[in-house]
Amino acid sequence: MAKKRGNKIKLGLALGAGGAKGLAHIGILKVLHKHKIYPDYLAGTSMGSIIGALYASGYSPKELQETARTTNWKKIVDFTIPKAGFIQGDLIESKLKRLVQNKDFSELDIPLRVVSYNLDTHEKVVISKGSVSRSLRASISIPGIFTPIKIDKNHFIDGAVVDPTPFDVVKEMGAEIVIAVDLFNKAKTVSGPVVKSKSLLSEFREMFIVQELLNIKNYIFPDRWPGFIKKTLRWAFDKFLYPAKVLKILAGKELPPLAQVMYETINVLTNNLARERMKNADIDFKISPIFKNLTWSDFDKTEEMIKVGERAMNQRIPELKKKLGIK
Repeated sequence: MAKKRGNKIKLGLALGAGGAKGLAHIGILKVLHKHKIYPDYLAGTSMGSIIGALYASGYSPKELQETARTTNWKKIVDFTIPKAGFIQGDLIESKLKRLVQNKDFSELDIPLRVVSYNLDTHEKVVISKGSVSRSLRASISIPGIFTPIKIDKNHFIDGAVVDPTPFDVVKEMGAEIVIAVDLFNKAKTVSGPVVKSKSLLSEFREMFIVQELLNIKNYIFPDRWPGFIKKTLRWAFDKFLYPAKVLKILAGKELPPLAQVMYETINVLTNNLARERMKNADIDFKISPIFKNLTWSDFDKTEEMIKVGERAMNQRIPELKKKLGIK
């Protein structure tokens, strides 16, 4: 179970966005626990909000690691007809609801704040009440990838577009010492070995194309048509009209154009915003994990991501313990 610290100096932990890179937050928590250091306040954006919520719900770092390792991320990606996003998000929300035992914020072991963005009021929203899983679904809704979630009368998207690393939020909660986990540092990318197993990104490519073709086929040859004609024409569609461009995409050479534009745009804006905010931020400890060849979609590399977080936190532990007055 997650533990609360008894020290007088209140420690706040800000867990940033970053897709699969956010699994490094588990490594951060593992090292803190190893040295008997327990956060008093938590704030998270996107993937950071998920890790923070599970920890605040009572998961120990070891339990978090096991949960991340055994979760089949590809099976909780529910594709939808591309209108406002490719992924509906219902399966992920359902999974999160089970993981946090359908808790409200008031039932958490540690005070938590979740960052999202309100599309209707055009402002950052810091969620601290109501359903935890619903708030997480709002915080992880990457524009153009996830369908925005509607809560009451408003629609919400990923908080990373306004606050990628919410050090300001955890400070406002009352933290006297702030640890901000920055997943957007300028680490040089190093090429690594070719991984044979499919990443979530390659799975995304294939599932998108399969769904897209199915939509086209159902539109051209609707169910109301006579069975034999429909079956014959759909067979011909699959056999002869399967585009060369689709094969190119499935081979991993390019992303679906809209997905590529949307993700790259958000990625660039978020990276720039995160770096600018962190540059002059009044933070006691900025932890910057070095990911090398690991990317935002590498959910199949849980152990590697966690070790990246452990290495980064271990480097700052002596300084942190000194500031907290811990021997």
